[in-house]
Amino acid sequence: MAHPPDMRRTERTLTRALLGWLVIPLVILLAVSAYTTYRNAYHLAETERDLVLEEITDDLQDFVSATLEAHRKIDPDSQTFSLLIRDARDQRYFAIYDAHGTLLAGDRRLTRVPTGSGEHAAFDTLSLDGRTLRRAVLNGGRDGFPGFEIQVAETMARRDRLTLHLLRGVLVPQAFSLILSLPLIWFGISRGLRPLEDLRRRITHRSAHDFDVIPVGNIPRELLPVVTALNDLLLRFRAVQEEQRRFTADAAHQIKTPLAVLTAEIELARADANCPCAQPTYDRLQTAAFRLAHLVRQLLALAHSEANEGEAHALFDLSALAREVTGDFVEAAARRRIDLGFEGTEQATPVRGNAVLIQEAMKNLLENALKFTPEGGTVTTSVRGSPPVFAVADSGPGITEAERPLIFKRFHRAPESSTAEGSGLGLAIVQEVARKHGAVITAGKSTLGGALFEFRFEGNAVSQS
Repeated sequence: MAHPPDMRRTERTLTRALLGWLVIPLVILLAVSAYTTYRNAYHLAETERDLVLEEITDDLQDFVSATLEAHRKIDPDSQTFSLLIRDARDQRYFAIYDAHGTLLAGDRRLTRVPTGSGEHAAFDTLSLDGRTLRRAVLNGGRDGFPGFEIQVAETMARRDRLTLHLLRGVLVPQAFSLILSLPLIWFGISRGLRPLEDLRRRITHRSAHDFDVIPVGNIPRELLPVVTALNDLLLRFRAVQEEQRRFTADAAHQIKTPLAVLTAEIELARADANCPCAQPTYDRLQTAAFRLAHLVRQLLALAHSEANEGEAHALFDLSALAREVTGDFVEAAARRRIDLGFEGTEQATPVRGNAVLIQEAMKNLLENALKFTPEGGTVTTSVRGSPPVFAVADSGPGITEAERPLIFKRFHRAPESSTAEGSGLGLAIVQEVARKHGAVITAGKSTLGGALFEFRFEGNAVSQS
């Protein structure tokens, strides 16, 4: 199964981006430092070993001169010769030529090198037996033996070992410093981004209807343009919302007056007995007028709910309010022979909130229950505590699983309610009131066989007294 694109890719964060932009240059610098250190270490190792080779060629020159003067021949198997040539790690080769190019002693594969005479040895690199050798060549002579040439070559084991040792001595501390600096870099980035996290937290904890500007007193200069643009957007949103609220309230108030006149005129017309054939028409007109009046009342309730976002909440008794609202609907239930009852204790159920808005939510839930419950049915309201819950259960057709996510949307009406009076705003008002009180409104199936709505108070609305 294919995942959405946002699930497949790794979430990008500023912390990771900044860490990458800091660590990547450090790694590059470490690589450059490794290369530079290697070149310097190789040069130091080569210089140090070349000095050793030059000292060996000087000692061989003294030894060969003394040997030729005393014995007229060179003995490469002598102990002195062996001490000069042999080495515990590197394999050494040597060759000694006279002035005529005759090999006096050593390895013939070390051919003569025309370097000219001088006080210091000349150096070059050659390959022998598949190995790379470093060679020192000294031309010259003394004490009546001019022109002979001394060559000493050795493998690169000591040079490589010395180079690696120098390289490790520099790079290992640098690598450890980089690794140990990562937590410090992460900590520094986290501290540097804390104002951004604080800003995110302040925005996240805001209510969906809070359009007050964000204070810019402690905002860093880099975030100031973002906060300024966000404040401008909030002000525009607030202006649009206030305009929408005013329009809803004004439109509802403007409709109330002609609607009242229309209802009165219909009542007068129905009282006229001269035209009994028009009574069905009057009945339909009056029903439509009642539905329109109900819609206007709910529009006003919705506008009032949205307009009082910051209204102070007071402590009130949920049980007493629910009992009072239930009593207001006894007459309406009796007209349809619906058994309306209330279940609760005599003890008070204190909650904190806006009693007017809670009362409006209760009325909407009860109106819905009575509207969808058939004649002779049952509607029961109840209040229970810990946490405080106001519930309405009915014996109506109930709500299908598919409809439950949609019933709280504005102007949504279930298919089975197409013939019932209603505007589709009642449950939207209930949900808006619940949101303002930090409460939760849920819909399910009641034990009576119909719908069950529970208005559950949580958080700060639950009284601790």
